[in-house]
Amino acid sequence: MIYFSFMFGVWLVYVGSMFPIFLLFMSLGQSLHVAMIVASVLTFLFIIIQRTFRGLHLINQLQKNI
Repeated sequence: MIYFSFMFGVWLVYVGSMFPIFLLFMSLGQSLHVAMIVASVLTFLFIIIQRTFRGLHLINQLQKNI
């Protein structure tokens, strides 16, 4: 549950930081939709990178123990 709330917080930070930038170039509805889409993609990339490096760290630890 803590992990999901953290990911939601990361998503909100992405939306909050991108929405004003997109608002300069688009209408209110379009900028909100684009900010939500970009924030979702960035959050998924963040999760994938985090899990990949966690797996690589575990592999390195196993190699050190051998």
